[in-house]
Parts: sequence; structure tokens; C-alpha cells
Amino acid sequence: MFRNTGKVTMKEISVYQQTRALLHKNLLKKWRMKRESFLEWSFPIILGLYMGLFSYFKENMLFPETPPQDLGRIDEFNGSSKMVVYTPISNITQLIMNKTSFAPSMKGARIIGVPSKNDLDEVLLNNIPRAFGIVFNDTFSYKLEVFLMYGNPFVKEDLLAHCWDIYGDVSCVLSRYWKKGFVTLQTAINAAIIEITTNHSVMEELMSVNAKTMKTLPFITKDILQYEFFILVCLLYFSSFMYFISRNVTKERKRYKELIKIMGLQDSAFWLSWGLIYVGFIFIISIFIAAIIASAQIIVMTGFLVIFTLFFLYGLSLVSV
Repeated sequence: MFRNTGKVTMKEISVYQQTRALLHKNLLKKWRMKRESFLEWSFPIILGLYMGLFSYFKENMLFPETPPQDLGRIDEFNGSSKMVVYTPISNITQLIMNKTSFAPSMKGARIIGVPSKNDLDEVLLNNIPRAFGIVFNDTFSYKLEVFLMYGNPFVKEDLLAHCWDIYGDVSCVLSRYWKKGFVTLQTAINAAIIEITTNHSVMEELMSVNAKTMKTLPFITKDILQYEFFILVCLLYFSSFMYFISRNVTKERKRYKELIKIMGLQDSAFWLSWGLIYVGFIFIISIFIAAIIASAQIIVMTGFLVIFTLFFLYGLSLVSV
């Protein structure tokens, strides 16, 4: 009885050999479909170059170290030109605001009570920027309402720089709460609530508090539009790869499903062949975008290797999905 050992079936070929054969076939397909490959590669390259040019014309702002500053006492603020609008109107809120009006820094301020939140918003809108709004939840809690414009401070330091250089004068968000009278008004209201509750006046003690800003370390900041654009680029950067890999793999899987079974090809070899190609693509394009980000200083104080690793891992996570 003779045995033919000259022929080897596909099932007897290892996954490695199957993967290598399919990898060569997929690379040849990519090379022949030049138009599709051009579109696939041109999108991240153009997006990266555009981001580099955009950051080139939007220079980083470097702020030097700022020493501690003395902001003075609370009662040094002159609130005579301010308007305070509160809601709701009740015996306790009227009593609180009457005592607030006797604070040294609030003498001469116009204090108005309105029945509803809508009325309060209307008065604030008609008296920008000198009007403050107070919404009482109960005797011990209230909210400060103000329209965020005309120099009124707001703290979104995750998006904006917390200090600005205005004609050589450094202005910071938190110190503007003091200079614009927010701290003074809150201190007066708190002292009034304490006096009503405990029948003991602490107005003089609270108003004599002196404030100093802490030292601000040097930092680099960017325009908010740069942050938004960078996040958008990160989300879209690998989108062309994701589109074409899902399109090509799905199409080929459906077209050659029966043929793959007949030839005895392993599923792991099929997926590995496409996965390895796009891992290589993501590796190359991650080097490209990391070089642009590092050279244009889109992300400051972060090295090339860290940026490359983050983009490469991000691309791998998209491929694995």
C-alpha cells in the first residue's frame, strides 16, 4: 500500500503559513488599489499637516512666575454702585438682606427683592454688569447668580488659562472674585445669616479679613480653539483607516466565506493578515502625527515617545474593536 506524501492539504498548513500567504495577498491588493490607498492615507496626513499649520499661527502663551499679591481687606471694596437682586421675598430673606445692606462695603448699594427667578434674570439682564443676583434655597443656603460677561469671573480652568496678561498686568480668575465684589457680598450675607441665627454680630470680624494670592508658578497656555481642534483631530485621525478596514474585511469575508471553508483556512489567519497590515499602518502614521505634535508644540512638556505611544495604543484599540 502506497502513501502519497507529496501533497499537503490546506488544513495541514500552519496558521503562520496561512497568515503569511494571506498577508502577501492583502498587501498586493492594497498596492493594486492605489486610488483607495491614496484616500486612506491622505486624510490623516492632510489632517496632521493642517493641525501643525494651525498651531504654528497660534503661538503658545508663556506666563512668568507671579509673586504673592496683597488683595487688601474685604471692607476696602466700595459696593455703592452695585445692585443686589434677591428672590424669593419672605420675612427671613428681607431681614437677611436688610442686615446685609448695613455692611461697610455695601452701604449705598441698591437691594431689590423680586418674587421669582424669571424676574431676577430679567433685572440682571437689564442691569449688566453692576447687578448681582441671590437665590435663597432656605435660611442657610443661597446661590449667587450673575451673567458671565463684562469681566465677571467664571472658573473653567480645564479649558482656559487661569491668568491673563493684560497690558503687562497679570489678572487671575480667583482674584477677580475679590476685586469684583463677589467675596464682599457673600461675606456680608454670611455675617447677616450668622447674626440672625445666633443673635451675635460677626460683621466686623469677617469684614476685617485680609487676603493674599498665592505664588503662581510659570505656565504655558493655548487658545481655547486649539484645544477644541486638537480633540477633534484625535477623534477623526484614524477614521479613514477604520472605514476602509471595516469595508474591505466585511466585503471579503462575505465574498469568500464559502471558499475559505473549502480551502480550510483558519479564521485566525484571516483576521491576523488584515490586523497586521493595519497595525503597521497605525505604527507609521502614529510616528508622523507624534512628530508634528512634538515639533509644533501642540502639546507642551510631553516627549515624542509618550505622544507616539498614546496615539499608537489609541489606534490599536480602534482596530481591535
